[in-house]
Amino acid sequence: MPAELNSPARSREVPVCPVGILILMWVYRHLGQRACRMLVWVVVLVAYPFLGRARAASSEFMQQWRAHTGQRGCSAFRHLLTFAYTLADRLACRMGLWGHERVNVCTPDALQEMLARYRHREGMFCLASHLGCFDMLRVLFAEPLPGGGGEIHVFMDTAATEAFSRMQGRYASRSDLYVHAVQELGVGMSIHMAQKLEEGAIVVMAGDRLWREGERAVLKKMFFGREARFPRGCFSWAAALGVPVYTFCLAEQGGRYDLYIRRLSEQSENRAPYLAERYVRTLEEWCARYPENWFNFYSYWS
Repeated sequence: MPAELNSPARSREVPVCPVGILILMWVYRHLGQRACRMLVWVVVLVAYPFLGRARAASSEFMQQWRAHTGQRGCSAFRHLLTFAYTLADRLACRMGLWGHERVNVCTPDALQEMLARYRHREGMFCLASHLGCFDMLRVLFAEPLPGGGGEIHVFMDTAATEAFSRMQGRYASRSDLYVHAVQELGVGMSIHMAQKLEEGAIVVMAGDRLWREGERAVLKKMFFGREARFPRGCFSWAAALGVPVYTFCLAEQGGRYDLYIRRLSEQSENRAPYLAERYVRTLEEWCARYPENWFNFYSYWS
């Protein structure tokens, strides 16, 4: 399994088996998603006893989710299985085997708003999360635009996910989604982001994964009734770049995905504390609805 199963600030890459991925994608391509999921179920069943840290983190989250929402159900096994299903779909998406027909658009007005901005080359900043899978966003913005626009640029700390990032690049059938490995939130990165936004790109950063430890890098917010740590930098950049800010989730539901998009602010409203509060409350709302789709498998709370 890839490194989402490790601590965000001290994660070490978990090996990914290239032969296993080749087999998985061959099954997906020739036998379909259902057959691939049967294989994935067997793999997760075998691996489950050895994923102690991930099981413990999942159980902690599910316990907090139950206490906050009063709902029941959801298990660590199902949580990890949903994660594995989504990984297979991510690769299938990159290979062009996954399309619009598997997306249930739950916020059509917000989607049309984003599509209109995209077609007019008006840059957007997206505060993504590890709820569901942002890779599928590319199938909704697949129209090629003349002059090199219409790209999605994801800025993330990929030190712990290099194997999976290489794997996605190897199997990609399109090149309109770019992942930028970023170690520091410096001036150079802000210039690069601003340039892409001027070109009409969608710039994506995750708002629920710490890049590094330290008081200046961490923002503490209440999340499911407990104080949790969020990265301060992504909200600062979102506020400073002067474009509308959105968040979204694509949550797996039985082989299909529910899409939600929410605009967090316009340019005039871009203030980091405001964006952070809106983002966390939205993430909490969506995680309450789709707990098995939140793929932060580490102890999240302070």
